Amino acid sequence: MSHTLIEFYTATSAWQALEAAGREAFFARIAEGMQAFAPGAVTPLAMGPVDRQLPHAAVADYFAVWRCADAVVVRQLVDAITNSGWHDYFTTVNAAGASEDLAAHLRALASA
Repeated sequence: MSHTLIEFYTATSAWQALEAAGREAFFARIAEGMQAFAPGAVTPLAMGPVDRQLPHAAVADYFAVWRCADAVVVRQLVDAITNSGWHDYFTTVNAAGASEDLAAHLRALASA
């Protein structure tokens, strides 16, 4: 069963202080690390800035949504992100779980 990982993140002062060449080198390492995943195991679905005008908006500045083949791949992705040094440059909150349709989700909420 596929799983979804949602990240919310904000740049730290360390990122803001990093020069352009350092940022480029960091993103090159990120791109290289993504090559370790089997084709189709991790799919980026959406990324961008958080819309601050939306009621109840997340407090982070950016979001990313990933579809992963299963829970094991979610953990591998989170570990790879951590090992890349991402958290030195971005404060991050993760949310992940099995993907379900609306009816299943409403049933789960009803029984909560």
